[in-house]
Amino acid sequence: MNKEVKYIILLPFFLFVQIYILNEVMFASYINPYLYLIILLVMPFKTQKWFLLIYAFILGLSVDIFSETLGMHSSACLIIALLKPAITKITIPHNIIEENDELIVQKIGIKSFILFTSIVVFIHHSILFILEHASIDLRILLKIILSTIISSIIITICQFFFFRV
Repeated sequence: MNKEVKYIILLPFFLFVQIYILNEVMFASYINPYLYLIILLVMPFKTQKWFLLIYAFILGLSVDIFSETLGMHSSACLIIALLKPAITKITIPHNIIEENDELIVQKIGIKSFILFTSIVVFIHHSILFILEHASIDLRILLKIILSTIISSIIITICQFFFFRV
């Protein structure tokens, strides 16, 4: 199956889980898990730039519409789509993956996947929560760090179920 078609088919499922389940969950008013980022994270290293940007925008906009967040998720998703190639080059050894390989644990290894995921999720959460609160303080920093940890754990576990070699 064409990789782009696969991600278009997965989009409604992850949006449903995010909007109707995870958006309703907030632990200790500091932790918001965002599973929908898994789709952007596992896309192949050489995904066409135009597809990645459009997909990231549609993904973020869909979450924005249902969460009433005025483009905050769209902005965060677009920025991580722009930064993903650079982060991939830094965190993942390229002698182990082919151009069309998905960035999953089975292909890149658990250490590389966790490092890559944590950096991308941290950037996303930083942008999202700073835009959401329009400030930076200790409470926002704590929310960014705790949400990054929980989201990264959830993404790492879920990728075993939805993305296989």
